Amino acid sequence: MTVDTALQAVAASGDDRYGVLLEHGTLEIGFYAPHEVDSQSPHNQDEVYVVNEGSGTFIIEDSEQAFKPGDVLFVPAGVEHRFQDFTEDFGAWVVFFGPKGGEAGK
Repeated sequence: MTVDTALQAVAASGDDRYGVLLEHGTLEIGFYAPHEVDSQSPHNQDEVYVVNEGSGTFIIEDSEQAFKPGDVLFVPAGVEHRFQDFTEDFGAWVVFFGPKGGEAGK
């Protein structure tokens, strides 16, 4: 999977923010490239973001952290989160996995 392929999937998605590239069992790999505002809602599976390009602030529940290319961000199922004050070139690989409600953590 290349970033060009990912951006094509985003463009073809109909919402112009997220495109699915692979689905297998509970696994879904996509690419997320919001414009100006991240209006996503909590998801019913655990997820991992791998920041490909751009920077900004990642909000998860009541905490904030800066992010940049190469950063990996984990979000448990059902948890409020969003990207804020991100650059125009922001894009991240997204991996959803596990059962609805998330996996039990260690």
